[in-house]
Amino acid sequence: MVAQTFSSLEAALKATAALDRDLKDPAILGHQMFSPGLDGAVPDLARRLNLGDMAQEKSNDRVCVVVTRTYDVGGHSKVAADIVELLGPGRPVTIHTDAPSEAGYAPSFRVRRMAPRRRNHLEILLSADTLVGRILELYDLLSAIRPTRIFMLTHHFDMVAQIALWPFRGIVEYLHHADHLPTVGATLPWSAHVDLTWRCYGVCRAAGLNPIYTGMTVRHSIKPADVREVGRPKQPGSVRIATCGHVNKYRGVGQGRYRWADYAVAALRWPGAELLHYGYADEALRQEIRDALVLAGLDPEAYVFAGVIPSLAAELCASDVDAFLASYPECGGKANLEAMSVGLPPIVPLDPDAAPLIRFDFPLDRWIETTAPEELPDAIGRALELRDEMRSAPNSVEVELGRFEAYVAAPAAARTS
Repeated sequence: MVAQTFSSLEAALKATAALDRDLKDPAILGHQMFSPGLDGAVPDLARRLNLGDMAQEKSNDRVCVVVTRTYDVGGHSKVAADIVELLGPGRPVTIHTDAPSEAGYAPSFRVRRMAPRRRNHLEILLSADTLVGRILELYDLLSAIRPTRIFMLTHHFDMVAQIALWPFRGIVEYLHHADHLPTVGATLPWSAHVDLTWRCYGVCRAAGLNPIYTGMTVRHSIKPADVREVGRPKQPGSVRIATCGHVNKYRGVGQGRYRWADYAVAALRWPGAELLHYGYADEALRQEIRDALVLAGLDPEAYVFAGVIPSLAAELCASDVDAFLASYPECGGKANLEAMSVGLPPIVPLDPDAAPLIRFDFPLDRWIETTAPEELPDAIGRALELRDEMRSAPNSVEVELGRFEAYVAAPAAARTS
């Protein structure tokens, strides 16, 4: 706010971006969701950089999706991909504000040059060397594109996107980050404040932000290309349990009373059980689980690390999974929805004294809470009963998951809570 030169503003923006590393602080994690002091700087900085307001009527004629960067896993990245798919080929333009340092994008662009027909929408990577330069670059790009609707799905302290998009606030829809951490811009008056999770929606509503609850969708049309072998056939009479998430969701030092390995042991005590683990897992987690199973007298081969997959919902069906166990100590909200979408009520391990924002919540009673590993046998039994009920009756979860698709299709929905 006091920067008088571009160099001092650049240093301040870099310091703000570096706040990401503080988000795991116990005083913040699961306790705070807003950063009103930083929010207050956004309009002032847009004015001082001479970014004039750009008025436009909202529609789906020219849509932009602004992201910081995307990953193979993660709720926000998946939501951005869902929006692109829902709007159809050629409709949205995706702009990445922090991609030049991401070496993984280079192969993607080589593939696109060699096979242009695979390119269903335009992707733009900001290229300015400085954060101030990227603000101006993004503003100029949007001024040229003249979008009629902008979905903002950015990292927690992406001031580049916040400042550059402020002049377009009449058509910007702020999709609050899905992991319940402080995120710049959450208290600003964008055209819509969209909450993707029920827990986040309740907090934002209590804060007087007039949020819209859209939930998240699940794009799980099952195609042969999505189905992969898990390496072993399902044995008669066995119970196949699955879990899914990045290794960080299972590590969570200091976040829970128990270890993920404690829940793995409890799950595999179920007669004939095997547990499929989808997602990236490093050697440290693999070894910890192997050691825990051997110590408990259980077969470590019953815990199968199945790797990263394109569609969890498709994989759960293709592998004939019987029960889904959510990650612990950090729950994966999108993975739970994928399980519910195919008739599997997720078993969600939660600590009674966990920080309030970390706790999973959902408006339908299609999930099962457990608070300790010794409760897991009862939870698995209830999950199998509820699974049969969900599969024999119309799936109310499908109706709930359709909420997001209706929101993307109709910009007018953003004007009603």
